[in-house]
Amino acid sequence: MWKEIIDEELIVIHPDVKDKQDLFEGMVNHVYNRDYIRNKKKFLQALQDREEMANTELIPGIALPHARSNTAEKLFVCIILLKDGIDYGNEEMGPVKLVFFFGCPEKHNKEYLQLLAQSSRLLKNNEFRQKLLESRNKQDIIDILLQHDEQIEEGKEEDNYMMLLMLNEVENKSDVYSALVEVGISNASIVDSASLAQKIAYEMPVFAGLRLMSHHKSSNSILVICYLQNKKTADKLANLLKQYNIDLNKQGTGFIQLIKVEKVIGNFNEEIEM
Repeated sequence: MWKEIIDEELIVIHPDVKDKQDLFEGMVNHVYNRDYIRNKKKFLQALQDREEMANTELIPGIALPHARSNTAEKLFVCIILLKDGIDYGNEEMGPVKLVFFFGCPEKHNKEYLQLLAQSSRLLKNNEFRQKLLESRNKQDIIDILLQHDEQIEEGKEEDNYMMLLMLNEVENKSDVYSALVEVGISNASIVDSASLAQKIAYEMPVFAGLRLMSHHKSSNSILVICYLQNKKTADKLANLLKQYNIDLNKQGTGFIQLIKVEKVIGNFNEEIEM
């Protein structure tokens, strides 16, 4: 994915930036001067509106500001290394030293979400993050990104499938949601549930006994139901979940099931407010 998106001109190392507002204005000016957006004022407003919803310093020292706007010509990412860091308005996370700034027009919503999810996952990796922070020039950054490039190929539409993903004892549901988005699934229905095995073990007296019933409850499980047009997406999801330490091959973790669908009525895509 990086191979098609990364632009050397959108990598900025150690700019003179005094605060968050200065950073935002500088980023918008930079992409405007390189014809990635048509209207600086509107795009800056979209960026600030998104930031007001929630601070985008999602990892200590790492910020991922982003905005969708039809003033953007195409999907882009601008990477900024800040020498001394700046106050990003998030005391718990500390000063920001690395910025991944994303933008796209409304029509590229799916690719935009995939890129955000993939970037977030990679930036949570300490080794990947440290390599970027230690980069000395633009080519270093490009090389690091390409080393971790993971193509998300759509392939030809094969058929209609309903996918069921059942996961037991999920510690961090946001990792699961991020993995779904990264493989291109944003139309899923998610149900909090518990497996029958858990109910038997912890909540049925004849099987569990009073001691287990008094000390345990059924562990949280989730059931994800979604529509796929390419069954390879399920394999990609299973492989990606392993990077979050969710291995479906381990007994008790969960499973993916694909069911062929003869007909789909209606539009399964849902608009996501970013």
